[in-house]
Amino acid sequence: MRLTALLAAPLLLAAAAPSPAGSAEATAAVAAAPAAYQLAWADEFVGDAPNTAEWSYRTDTKGSQQRPENVAVGGGLMTISLCPKNRAGANCGTTVDSGGLYTGGGLISKRRLRYGYYETRAKTNVGKGWHSAFWAAQLGGTSPQTEIDGFEVDSVAPAKIRHNVIGWDQGGLRTSGIYDTFDTSAAFHTYGFEWREDSVRFYVDGVLVERQGVPVTYPADSYLHNFLNVWLTAIAYPPAAPDVDESALPGKVQFDYFRFYQRDAYADNDTPAGTYTESGTGWTTSSVRGFAGLTARFSCDSGTAGRWTITPPATGSYDVYFYRVGGSGGQVDAPVTVWDGSTALIRSRVDLTQASGWVRLGNQALTGGTSYIVRIDRDGAGCIRADSVKLVRSN
Repeated sequence: MRLTALLAAPLLLAAAAPSPAGSAEATAAVAAAPAAYQLAWADEFVGDAPNTAEWSYRTDTKGSQQRPENVAVGGGLMTISLCPKNRAGANCGTTVDSGGLYTGGGLISKRRLRYGYYETRAKTNVGKGWHSAFWAAQLGGTSPQTEIDGFEVDSVAPAKIRHNVIGWDQGGLRTSGIYDTFDTSAAFHTYGFEWREDSVRFYVDGVLVERQGVPVTYPADSYLHNFLNVWLTAIAYPPAAPDVDESALPGKVQFDYFRFYQRDAYADNDTPAGTYTESGTGWTTSSVRGFAGLTARFSCDSGTAGRWTITPPATGSYDVYFYRVGGSGGQVDAPVTVWDGSTALIRSRVDLTQASGWVRLGNQALTGGTSYIVRIDRDGAGCIRADSVKLVRSN
């Protein structure tokens, strides 16, 4: 986790998150996603090992040496063992060469996600010197980029928590600062964040923790919103690392699950899942900024087409939008069509000479889990540009 000293711009968060009902030892109830969200991907940590088809191990050296053998799955939990120097594995039972460092660990999702509701349920460790976090940032990404911290807890003060939205090299830091809450090491609690095009909202045990419900403003037209890996981690971290409470080792941080929910659906030429394809010749990356600061594509050759495969998360009525990357030289009446197999559901013409922004194509009843095609074709003078499409739930 990249922490900074840039804590001067406070979020509109309450001074303290509400405490769960009952005693500090009680397990908080599992929180639900905000209304209209549909579960899109989850790992409940069943079985006897991490699912390496979905997760990579954190293996860097930062304060501690992060090691795969410190991460285990069993009993419906993912457990990160926090170990003395040159020890690792479950309950720190293996001697290793960690260069004289403590050892920690974590998991990093192989999926890269963007807008939706992210949630985990976790219990931190007892004993100072460790930094536990639930966060999202692109693995190996270079700035500018986005980082969102669902929670950060330094074990020297387990009853204090922090949430951040960081626009690295974009002049953007929004932080709650460190505020008082319940003892995060005494019981499991639920932490979530909802990322939208214009904002981020943080939840603790299902309660929105911004003051008066005001979200963290973080608009896509001002910041780069890239696709993020999810990190569930616990590491010794300077300046805490020199002061690790060795009497509390072996220690552990546990995660009950990770869940990702969607309300709307997006498809982008930059989507890691490969939901965008091109046909014809002359396709080139545009110098014009695409949606959320990512790239756009264009072609000026006859007979070319760009197409997105997009899948609504649930059955319902959706407004269908096309992101117009506008400017001189564009086709003034480029055809954009929404297809269900060979059936055209919506036909529209978009003037690509106009300013960039979302263009509503129409409203359509769509079936959850069914893949639809949105296609732009060049059938006239000028160039076509292809970037993003989205389905926005309207009922």
